[in-house]
Amino acid sequence: MRISKTSLWLSVIDALLVLLASASGIFLTNTYARETTSWAVQGIGQDIVNLVAVVVLFIAAYFVNKGSVKAFLVWSGVLLYLIYAYVIYAFDIHFNRLFLVYVAILGLSFYALVGSVIRLHLDQLQAYFAANTKARPVSVFLLVLGIVFYLLWLSEEIPALLTGKIPPSVRENGLLTNPVHVLDLGLLLPGMIITGVLLWRRKLLGYLLAIPLLVFNILTGTAILVIFLVMGIKEMPTSVGVEAFIAIIIVVSLVLSVLYLREVNEQRREGLLNERKEQT
Repeated sequence: MRISKTSLWLSVIDALLVLLASASGIFLTNTYARETTSWAVQGIGQDIVNLVAVVVLFIAAYFVNKGSVKAFLVWSGVLLYLIYAYVIYAFDIHFNRLFLVYVAILGLSFYALVGSVIRLHLDQLQAYFAANTKARPVSVFLLVLGIVFYLLWLSEEIPALLTGKIPPSVRENGLLTNPVHVLDLGLLLPGMIITGVLLWRRKLLGYLLAIPLLVFNILTGTAILVIFLVMGIKEMPTSVGVEAFIAIIIVVSLVLSVLYLREVNEQRREGLLNERKEQT
């Protein structure tokens, strides 16, 4: 499998900018000077995990360049995570010296991902997933996760709408709306549920989206745990129950990712290509 070199280089530049933005957020105290304490702590925790995402992105890009479809799926998941994260940075962090860096990361992540996807030859990819027996467990997990988070977020939004009050998460972070709820309710959770349905039906699009979503879960969940860690260091209240719930999501996503990727048969694909060449 080969993707555009341009997309790979965009992701490399992207990773370098994430490194710059994250290091600035962690080590320069004025980066989040205009934010509430809660929102600033979340920014720092997110920045720490963004550094992990940079490492994964570099490693995945290296193997994507060698033609690995497994690496491509992981690489796509990291880019999805960065798009999600930097939509929040660009729209919900007060204007600072890194604003254009946030915007650049968002754009580079988006175009690296889209530029690679539009050049995929979908008719040639089915063979990679022909023997995958882990589609159904991953499908169920994504469906359950999507529904659970819909219920969680709506349990905050609907009472606030009925009473005319501002949701607690919005008030505590000093925001206009909750960007996580916007992205999740509008885009991520529907995508997760749709992917679960497609994967249950063993559709190619479901196979292609499953790992990126699991990688997204791992990175986002890790960011939440690190945020709780930073909050604990600063003696801010945390929730052991939420931490345990997120840890379970991370572990299940990681285990399913490993099992799923083991059955992405790149050798089978190469064999089919050789057979076609012999026939012609």
